[in-house]
Amino acid sequence: MSRKSKKKMKLRIRKNSLLSKLVIVAILLVIVLNILRYAAYFKKDDNSKLIVMIQNDTNAELVHDVYVDENNVVYFSEDDIKKYFDKELYYEKDESNLRRYISISQNKILEITEGKNNMYVNSTFTKIKGSVISRDGVFYFPLSELTDVYNIDVEYIKDKNRLNIDKLDEEKNVATVNRDTKLKYKMTGISKTVENLAQGDKVTILGDVNQKWIKVKTKDYQIGYVKKSKLIDFTQERDNLELSIQDFSKFDLKNDIIIEINDSTYSDFNDRIADYETRTTLAQEINSKVAKEITTNKELSSKNIGIKMNITSVSNNDNYYRFLKELKAYINSNGCFLIVVNQPSFDANTIKDIANIVV
Repeated sequence: MSRKSKKKMKLRIRKNSLLSKLVIVAILLVIVLNILRYAAYFKKDDNSKLIVMIQNDTNAELVHDVYVDENNVVYFSEDDIKKYFDKELYYEKDESNLRRYISISQNKILEITEGKNNMYVNSTFTKIKGSVISRDGVFYFPLSELTDVYNIDVEYIKDKNRLNIDKLDEEKNVATVNRDTKLKYKMTGISKTVENLAQGDKVTILGDVNQKWIKVKTKDYQIGYVKKSKLIDFTQERDNLELSIQDFSKFDLKNDIIIEINDSTYSDFNDRIADYETRTTLAQEINSKVAKEITTNKELSSKNIGIKMNITSVSNNDNYYRFLKELKAYINSNGCFLIVVNQPSFDANTIKDIANIVV
């Protein structure tokens, strides 16, 4: 074999060797990429961090960490109460310079004071295990003691480090497992099994029911995916209970009963709405008059009753808005309507949000 031929053969061998190495590297790279790709499907359980689920939000992003005391009372920060339950929560200092928080949710007015193991709901005194506390400069509320106020269900599973909060006035959809199957971490059969589901188990629907795999929540608040073919009896267990404007369309401004509160009704009106104590006393006073009329006048049983607030001399709009919200909670609970006469100085959107009827 000539020298030239030998040289060509050596070059060919080198090229083949380099190509083989590149093929091996490519195969290894594909293997590594697939390992990284599928690693997400086999994520290990991490119970070191509390998982907070609020309705269909399975990993709620809280402003501050949740605190759970030795009595398993669950505490939410003031910021998170505002974020998820009452954006208009506020406080006024009481005679002892303590924070007295006021929260209005639907037809319930909560009054809860810093450091006190009691609260008032629509002026009814109730003892509670927890209290408003301060931790590292942040004020926390005993949320698990406020379930009736916010119409929620709170369940803390200590061994799984999970906290589930259901808003009972929001829609809930469920389905039933039709045969034994596996709850998967991701939408694929090769994914890690989160939990074994038995025939007859009921799950809460969290995702689109038109998909092949549906995101669900189990009775012990495990989150995962199950094939739609393994579910039957899709049911709306709970509907939205939010009041709509149609609920108040029944009021007849001409024929129903209207009790008007105007500038001449209370000469000291602005003084009486200046702070929570005098404001709520006035709201209760007006509500008591209405309640008395309802119980003593049989003719009112066939008519709607509206409290018409026609105040033109408001000196502090914020105080007036708060008073209207508090008055609405009281009179709505008696089946009465809040009618507000809008004034040029008022924020029309705020009045619209508060009142049942704006004129």
